[in-house]
Amino acid sequence: MKKALAETMRRLGVKRRASDSAVDAGYKAQREFQDALLSAGRRALETLEQSGEPGLVLAGRGYNIYDRGVNCDIPRKLRHRYGANVIPLDFLVTGREPVADIHANMFWISGRKILEAARIAATRPNLHMVYITNFKCGPDSYIKHFAREAAGAPLLVLQFDGHGNDAGYMTRCEAYLDSKGILRCYPSSHTSEPQAQQARIH
Repeated sequence: MKKALAETMRRLGVKRRASDSAVDAGYKAQREFQDALLSAGRRALETLEQSGEPGLVLAGRGYNIYDRGVNCDIPRKLRHRYGANVIPLDFLVTGREPVADIHANMFWISGRKILEAARIAATRPNLHMVYITNFKCGPDSYIKHFAREAAGAPLLVLQFDGHGNDAGYMTRCEAYLDSKGILRCYPSSHTSEPQAQQARIH
């Protein structure tokens, strides 16, 4: 990385020491950011364990689970409409959960992390999994079958295809939450953090 950047920066008149320092600073910022995510994830899991509240593990590739345009802003709507405690994949400590018994050669890094997230959800009875993918994603069409096995329980797979209407997706979310016995509803205009209380759709 340093060598490649240094060559480009040299053409722009930037010295090697400066470009190397920029790379080091970038890696440092990335590590600090990832540490902050994991710390927040640990606090979230501890809070759920202490309160007994249910949580949703949000699994998928970064460009699917974090891009509001791609996923119709479903993660935020799960929180504000249904009071769901959503924990994205990158907030969980991965690299420790064994997945070889599920797939002995899962060489995709994203695939391994998704299977590990499913395993983490399987070890905690109050965690449930939502897997966000997109239409015609070859690897995901393969991985999701193993994710079901790793989760050890029914999970919700939402496949996005570029349509901006969220009605069908929200219907599936409601059905999934209801099937798990954790459906709570709030007005769609609700903007503050919802309180943990049970509600039903009328």
